[in-house]
Amino acid sequence: MVKLIVTDVDDTLVPEAGSVINPEYYDIIRECRKRGIIFGVASGRQKPCVRKLFEPVLDEIFILADNGTDIWSSQYQTSMKLPYDLYIELIDDIHELEGYSIMACKPDVAYFEYGHEKYFEHMKTYPYVGEYTDDMRGIKDICKISVWREEGIDPAVERRMQEKWSDVMEVCMAGECFLDFMAKGCNKGKALSIMQGHYGIGREDTVAFGNADNDIPMLLNAAHSYAVAAASKRLKETASQVIGEMKDDAVLKKLREILNIAG
Repeated sequence: MVKLIVTDVDDTLVPEAGSVINPEYYDIIRECRKRGIIFGVASGRQKPCVRKLFEPVLDEIFILADNGTDIWSSQYQTSMKLPYDLYIELIDDIHELEGYSIMACKPDVAYFEYGHEKYFEHMKTYPYVGEYTDDMRGIKDICKISVWREEGIDPAVERRMQEKWSDVMEVCMAGECFLDFMAKGCNKGKALSIMQGHYGIGREDTVAFGNADNDIPMLLNAAHSYAVAAASKRLKETASQVIGEMKDDAVLKKLREILNIAG
């Protein structure tokens, strides 16, 4: 019996950086509420950005923002921070990479460095709440670091960062151009397990949708898991089923099927 549904956003429900969602998703969320099914949105986006996209149904969902490090519902809120000493070491290491930009995320604001205006301008399209800093090392209580390269993250850089940092923090691709870092054990899967515990719902009654490697822990915590057609190879291997294209509203169609609603 389905009791909880959770879905990624970018390239799962909307195009990357999309600011408009098919309003029929709101109808699905309202129908879930009527049936007593909990609906959650899990995203690499920051909370204010997710809240804006789902504003018409905010009281009817929970949000796992910044890759699950920032958890919000109308009844429950918590966040998970990177240890400051590791954060400093990571910032210094990223500064050694040529052509890469840093975004340091707190629950309600993201910080960008002067000289990396293109990254900030790109994130404004989501739209992100952010500001510039001339002292990235001086910022504390960070939930997530997101490294960006406009041309895409070099696979060699991803491997290097995984090898160096994955023993002490979560390291995952969040789309082709983003490499994200969170505290060890903090990811969408951990956040989902927290909400499952909060609502008293088990893995066997959970449905999850995603497209990228950062969705893998979340799909592993759902007995019924779906990858959209353009998902990463690893996510497709994790999912129970691969469905259609995001652009064809594949998730919406699958939700109608699960809820037995004519489309």
